[in-house]
Amino acid sequence: MKANFLLMADYNKWMNNSIYEAACQLSHNDLKKDTGAFFGSILGTLNHILVADIIWLKRIAVHPNRFPSLKDIATKPFPEKAEHDFVPRYRNAKNRKGSFR
Repeated sequence: MKANFLLMADYNKWMNNSIYEAACQLSHNDLKKDTGAFFGSILGTLNHILVADIIWLKRIAVHPNRFPSLKDIATKPFPEKAEHDFVPRYRNAKNRKGSFR
């Protein structure tokens, strides 16, 4: 069973890296543009993925078997809802070329 969890964790990490790498190629306007998607924009979808990952990691972190690598996340508050906005603190982040988008 542990092998299955490790496989799923590796897949999640790979997929998140792929998605964020692709998102880094887009302008801020493209990221926040309403595309008619369920969460409105690409940024809204990325926010949803981040919140969902945090919720699952918190659930795993408090499992009776305990996972020491997740001890820090166990003490963080749960996002209030799946659309909890984590994005504003990253809006001024620089892209890989060092310029703001």
